[in-house]
Amino acid sequence: MPSDSVQSLLSSTISNFQITTDVQAISRIGDHIRILKSARDLERDQMLDILRSLSRRVELAKTAATAPSSPTRRSHTEKILELDRKKFSLAKTINELESAYHASESTLTRLNEELERVKNEDVMADVSGAQQDPTILLLKIYRSLGISLEDDGRGEYGKAIVRSRQNNDIHVLSLDQTYSNFFVANYLWDMM
Repeated sequence: MPSDSVQSLLSSTISNFQITTDVQAISRIGDHIRILKSARDLERDQMLDILRSLSRRVELAKTAATAPSSPTRRSHTEKILELDRKKFSLAKTINELESAYHASESTLTRLNEELERVKNEDVMADVSGAQQDPTILLLKIYRSLGISLEDDGRGEYGKAIVRSRQNNDIHVLSLDQTYSNFFVANYLWDMM
């Protein structure tokens, strides 16, 4: 029975040791150590950040002390800013000019196509198949524009009556030789 006595001795010894409080104390100590370590690490990181910031300030102060005079530096900076503004202004102008160029190019293409279509059109076939006097065709064109020519009784046109559709006005122009053809043409276009 010596083995029973050893077992009973061990179990009585174990029951007499109360280790739960010791385990809890060790656990609390471990928690405190971890909290202290994280607090110290945080404080160390903050101190390193402050040290880096101060080192940067020292370097900036050294470069400012050894740099050329500040008015030259300012004028250089101002010159760079002015050149940047000019660069952006030129880029904007170039962009606008390119847009206008493309628009003009498309208009030119469209007008060239229209010109080719008009060149290939048979004007005489469009006038209801009948041969007409060119003067009658001109009179029809003038009337479609709102211009009526009145005969002066001698076989010439003495007056032009211009009807403006936009203003609902009627203007009369004497077609005697006192006005140049240039003046008459401009006047008619302006009144239409």
